[in-house]
Amino acid sequence: MDSSQLNKLPRWALNLGLVLFGIAFAGIMVLVLLTAFPQLRPGMITFTVRMGDVFFHTAEWVAIPPNPDEILSVHWFGRDQDGFRQAIRSADYYPILGIGDSYTEAANAARPWTDVLAEAYGQPVRNLGFRGYGPVEQAKVFVQYGAPANPEIVIIGYFEGNDLSDAVESQNRQLPMPSETDELRIIPRDLETITDRDVRYPMQIDLNGQLHDIAFLEGYVWALNATQASFRNSTNLEITEQAWQEMQAADPDACMILAYFPNNAHIYLPYLTPDDQITLMQKAEARVADVGEPLQIEFPFNGTFEDLLARRNNQRDVIRERAEANGLIFFDLVPVLEQAAVEGQLSYYTYDTHWNQTGHDLVGRAIADFLRQDPCPTSSNG
Repeated sequence: MDSSQLNKLPRWALNLGLVLFGIAFAGIMVLVLLTAFPQLRPGMITFTVRMGDVFFHTAEWVAIPPNPDEILSVHWFGRDQDGFRQAIRSADYYPILGIGDSYTEAANAARPWTDVLAEAYGQPVRNLGFRGYGPVEQAKVFVQYGAPANPEIVIIGYFEGNDLSDAVESQNRQLPMPSETDELRIIPRDLETITDRDVRYPMQIDLNGQLHDIAFLEGYVWALNATQASFRNSTNLEITEQAWQEMQAADPDACMILAYFPNNAHIYLPYLTPDDQITLMQKAEARVADVGEPLQIEFPFNGTFEDLLARRNNQRDVIRERAEANGLIFFDLVPVLEQAAVEGQLSYYTYDTHWNQTGHDLVGRAIADFLRQDPCPTSSNG
């Protein structure tokens, strides 16, 4: 079109053309901006060092790292119609459900183990994990959202760090369902204003001759430090079993698998340097329980670091025993993550007790391999 033809166009057509051009140009610029800065996209999470839960709970015990604003992950976090994390492989029907807490929700990782499982196994997996939920809340989630969907397989992610304590604490708290919760951000900790410090972390672990910084939430360390008798005696275990039974009653036909998720102390304590072993034991606690009583803190714990190591598997072994007695299929992730440590891999963040992407990849693929062994005779193979 030459200039004479352009001059003959009605003014409204020229104005419309300019408007459309402006809209198209603005759209292109927004696309360019979001490509260059993905953290600006709606639903994107930028997870940084200072957002680690070790800082959130015990910042006064941790030295400020050289770069607390280092970005560890930038990823999309969408929510489905019920407020749970949107599955990467959406479907009208999910034959597999993942139930759990923040280890399943995985707000600080790009691909939770449920999405890794979906890709590796070739079946849609719905993520029904949510931060802070213990066995009692997980049972409520399954009754309300899981059982009505008639899943074939339900994978209950049991986290040894606090599921037993959450079971008792749930008697005195009312956690909302995800759809009732507006605030889902991960809050960065203001580290620079903390003046009263008792620095214990980071400690160091030696993997294949290479030293790595690590920080523990010590409550999770001491959650391992109990005899098998104390775990069996506790009302914590009794309430947890009741939650499993409630889930089974809600859907007797579903194949229920208890996936045992170890905390980072379970995996890395054997690699702790000798000096840091001494530092850790300065504040050592144990957990004890008489029959029919909740687990209680015993402080100080007068045992040695070797005694602590010897007790690492007690909770795991008792949970296996009770899960199988209740008809659940038990799948232990401890060997999977221990093997990664033997190979020099870090599966957990340094200043956050949750898995990094390597950890989620290992767990998701391991569960897929386990399902291919057909532990549930009526389930379909991926």
